[in-house]
Amino acid sequence: MIISITSLKGGVGKSTIAQNLAVCFAHTKYKVCIVDVDTNQSSLRWSGLRDEALPGVPVYVLNDGVELSKNVKHLNDSHEVVIIDGTPSLSQVTSKIIVLADLVIIPIQPSGLDIWATEKFLERYKDAEVQKESPIPAQFLINQNQSTNLSREVKDVLEQTEIPVFKSSLRTRIAYREAVIKGLGVFEYKDEKAKQEIADLFKELQTIIRKLNKRK
Repeated sequence: MIISITSLKGGVGKSTIAQNLAVCFAHTKYKVCIVDVDTNQSSLRWSGLRDEALPGVPVYVLNDGVELSKNVKHLNDSHEVVIIDGTPSLSQVTSKIIVLADLVIIPIQPSGLDIWATEKFLERYKDAEVQKESPIPAQFLINQNQSTNLSREVKDVLEQTEIPVFKSSLRTRIAYREAVIKGLGVFEYKDEKAKQEIADLFKELQTIIRKLNKRK
């Protein structure tokens, strides 16, 4: 299973989401890895801080489109789950990330700027489906949700697209920032509310994956 976490806007939490979901998979005994495509290599740095006593989450850096396609397929053969930590750009690498995916997760924050960036992303997403010659399952994930009127308005806009929105969302919590500098996921951290919300998201993701596997 290849899960691509990508968006055309920076700062929406792609790396944080990739790391935290990978930790959940690792604790559930899945053989999981992260492919870090972002030039900032945040996930690679995170993995270097991770305690060896914790469940393993290897991270591979693949920035080039050609090597990305070849190596992700090899990693998918040797891992149950490959999570691609995407890059915020309109480059061809972004198209590769979408085409390679069995599931695309699109993080979005409740802001007008994110909605505008998403409109451009959807154009690239539809082009990728044409290139792949088959539908590419995708889900929006609202990150840093404050349960404000704006959050509800953004969710209403997203629900008008053909792409469903996760029922679960992630709130703005300092635990995510604290956990990352320790090489942890919030599932392994002391904030019980953060741990519960990532567990809820992971449970919903598992349900989606089971449905996708039944279609194969």
